[in-house]
Amino acid sequence: MAQRKVPRCPIPVTAVEEIENMRSLACSRFNELCLMHLTFALELGSKELNMLLNERRGDLQAKKTSKPTTPFCRRKHQRRHSSKSVIFGAPLTQEGISQIFQLIQYLGRDHNIRELGLFRKSGHHTRQKELMILLDESVPVDLDSGQFSAHDCACVLKKFLGELSEPLLTENHYPIHCQIPALQKGDSSNGYAQSPKILVRQIKAVQLLFLLLPPENYRLLKDLLLLLQRVSEEQQDNKMDAENIGTMFAPHLLCPRRMTATELHKNAHNMTKAVAFMIRHASCLFDVPAELLRDIRAFWTRQEEEAAKLTAARSSAGSSNKYRSTG
Repeated sequence: MAQRKVPRCPIPVTAVEEIENMRSLACSRFNELCLMHLTFALELGSKELNMLLNERRGDLQAKKTSKPTTPFCRRKHQRRHSSKSVIFGAPLTQEGISQIFQLIQYLGRDHNIRELGLFRKSGHHTRQKELMILLDESVPVDLDSGQFSAHDCACVLKKFLGELSEPLLTENHYPIHCQIPALQKGDSSNGYAQSPKILVRQIKAVQLLFLLLPPENYRLLKDLLLLLQRVSEEQQDNKMDAENIGTMFAPHLLCPRRMTATELHKNAHNMTKAVAFMIRHASCLFDVPAELLRDIRAFWTRQEEEAAKLTAARSSAGSSNKYRSTG
């Protein structure tokens, strides 16, 4: 009879490695733990959380054969029939992320993040098409040559995000992200907590949602939000605070691709608040919640104990068989 294998974790060095080990060796349990802690942060029962997730899945199933509705979905639909891009409108891959990271890195230069109206102003349409072609060729692009402006790069970055098959934050998580602003019942103008306790819950909820993302989404999102946070910190020069940037990026990062225009208008304010919050707190949203780390370590401790028991049982069984055979 085949012996049951107990997953064992390599000795980790950092919290990130602990998460990666758990995700690769015990993915189902990792997701369960993240969802459990998410219910604590949102103060929802597991049934309520599952209802939110299942409601969105039902919407997606009902709409997946319908015609494109939002402008982002229509653009992707049109592009699919006009060209065969390997990056724009294609599934998210490490190759695509590497190409787009060139834009993020260039936009992060000190003189670029101070550019007036960055991410709001339009660049030159012809230059943007040329830049997209170069990125599609999967080669390094010399953005320092002066051929493309910061606004060209910013517009191409937004176009890339808008043409992904689903938003970077994923459609399944959309209703939960929209619940997070509601944790603040009160008095702040931006809809987010002045109460430290509520702020901790909001940050923890977003951290957990990020950890549930596919690895490619997580990596790109981290680079992007850290860039947007830096842009917002230069608002005195560029006139782009977190709310302004959130307005620009909410449709690209969070809006379901087949959301109707009416739904988009109704939910735009909540989406903007959610993304603005991510921008303000980007520097801590990719930390691992301490409670989750504690439970992951407890899980591996139990696995090690179970493995030790199995080893002892096999050793005992081997000794017993040897005794009987010699007897």
